[in-house]
Amino acid sequence: MSVVGIFDSGLGGLLTARLLRERRPDITILYYGDTAHLPYGDKSPAQIRSYVRGIVGFLREEGAEMIAIACNTASAVAYDTACEAAKGAPVLSAIQPALSAFERRRYPEPVGVIGTYTTIRSGIYGKALQSIDYVVRELATPVLVPLIEEGWIDHPATEAAIDTYLTQLGEVGTLLLACTHYPLIEASIARFYAKRGQKVSLLSTAALLAEEIARIVLPAEGEGTLSFWVSDDNPRFLELAQHFWGAPISPALAVR
Repeated sequence: MSVVGIFDSGLGGLLTARLLRERRPDITILYYGDTAHLPYGDKSPAQIRSYVRGIVGFLREEGAEMIAIACNTASAVAYDTACEAAKGAPVLSAIQPALSAFERRRYPEPVGVIGTYTTIRSGIYGKALQSIDYVVRELATPVLVPLIEEGWIDHPATEAAIDTYLTQLGEVGTLLLACTHYPLIEASIARFYAKRGQKVSLLSTAALLAEEIARIVLPAEGEGTLSFWVSDDNPRFLELAQHFWGAPISPALAVR
């Protein structure tokens, strides 16, 4: 089991793929970004399940022996659908490694959780964390994904959105970035808290997912290959992909 299919609603999951590649260059990575339907956060659960069913089926046809759902929204509402479409292959969601991290050690409270409308509405993080006696504050932060996908990583509009959201969230001891896009603005989030003299632990579901995949996949001989697909091309997708991958992607992502 050394061929891992990773998918996200857009290009954010490329960060998980990159972190996995850094840890385990022997793993073959098949990445699918559903750029045609971005963002998932404002779609109905039924619609998201239909997207997930098709993507997982495609990745399995391409040889994926394990499926990783890098998207928190899809993880929250379509995990069972992914398992069904995977036809026996193991499926790992973005949520599982994050919750395991909170079970392994005690993080400062209150725990803040930010993500899309659908992720937050599902209550999947809040309920699980409260069940292990954490004080939790959740907030939907839907504007952040379009800003990041626009490439506005260090932009006044993004800074303003972060300021507005985190002020509304209130004081926290730990902040869980429950979206694979958010690590790209982690520095801006850290600056927000630093300016206020607040010490906050930042946790990324993207990093935790990559760590979990690296931990459970058996070693393979040689170096793994990389394949990338998107569901819709646009003039800026390669530029945006570089933000997440950290380097130009060659060959270019193929449209499927």
